Amino acid sequence: MSLSSIISTFSNDVIDSRRSRKNTFPDFDEPKPSFAKKMKYTFTQEREEIFSLLALAEPVVDITSEISSDIIQKYNLKFGDSVLVDEKDNDYTTEVYKTLESMPSVTYIPGGSVENTARVLSWCLNMEPNMRKKFKVSMLGALGDDNYKNKIQYALRDIGVNPILQIIKNDKTSRCGVGIYKKEKLFITQIRASKRLSEEFIYKNRENIYSHDAVLIEGYMFNNRFDICKKICENFKKNNKKIILTLSATFIIKFQNEKLLEIANNADIIAGNMDEALELSDHKSNDNIEIFEIIFKKLEPKENRLLVITDGPNGVYCGKYNYEEKRMDCFWTCSANKLRNDEIQDLNGAGDAFLGGFLSQYMKGYSIQDCCKIGIEASTVIIKNVGCTFPKKMNLLYC
Repeated sequence: MSLSSIISTFSNDVIDSRRSRKNTFPDFDEPKPSFAKKMKYTFTQEREEIFSLLALAEPVVDITSEISSDIIQKYNLKFGDSVLVDEKDNDYTTEVYKTLESMPSVTYIPGGSVENTARVLSWCLNMEPNMRKKFKVSMLGALGDDNYKNKIQYALRDIGVNPILQIIKNDKTSRCGVGIYKKEKLFITQIRASKRLSEEFIYKNRENIYSHDAVLIEGYMFNNRFDICKKICENFKKNNKKIILTLSATFIIKFQNEKLLEIANNADIIAGNMDEALELSDHKSNDNIEIFEIIFKKLEPKENRLLVITDGPNGVYCGKYNYEEKRMDCFWTCSANKLRNDEIQDLNGAGDAFLGGFLSQYMKGYSIQDCCKIGIEASTVIIKNVGCTFPKKMNLLYC
């Protein structure tokens, strides 16, 4: 279904506190007259373009294959599991990787939240002639010195992402085993070289790294390399460049809260899903505007900060807070594309893909309407495939 048939209006002067996630949202909220005179139109006008974006993340290769129920029983696993495996080679779950790679259906796909976003972002930018030359997307991280690194580097370059990747000679690339049985999945992740990105590498590549106009940081980095996240963030802030933060996961918000808030205080865009938003607000509510207000009030004032939250089939919510007047300036809702159950192959990575599509239009200076439109179209393509994969020649811009 074309999103143009879904989105008929986009209001730039909207707040309706009566709406909640229990309700069926319209494509975009209708104007509330009492606020119309007070609203600022920052996000509905075209903005300055952002010509280059740096994605800072922990690169992972997804090893994906269909498996039998016997394998699940053999390794005492269950579908829906997301297991973090210790680096010890004698850990019995490491055998799952060998099993997956022995399957004829095995595929190797670059994984990881921001890695997915960077690839989808570059894919969307490449849909228009000459866009690859005009805009640059780079990926900063660390890989091990093994065959996995070649698969990641090739996949990034193939879609137009410039790799700025440190190769750790005495380590191996991080990986995630994805077992699939009748559309049910389990995930077994082993973080290895990606947590060893060094400050020395950052210094040697500082000219390239700091030449970008915006940086996208994932919360997963706070577990191991917060020092690097903080240093890069400080440089971008000092030079009045855009800082974008993905919340990544509820456990990151819970256990790395102080670090996350430090970066969030400097962020121009904060993106996540509804579970993460509820965790960050530390407040149970069905009123989305209330949740947004609580999150904004937790942060240090920053003009034009945008909060972007996906909520699965319920759609996407975007909001901006007026710190001077202590109220929401804008709140937008956008419906998700409606799909049949048989069209959905894999929901994993849908939020990452949305952010990639969203940022592709944000970099061009387009309105939030256009950002949401392409973000939703991108995520719709992704969930129709297994893993974060997409046809290179497809053009979402004319959907």
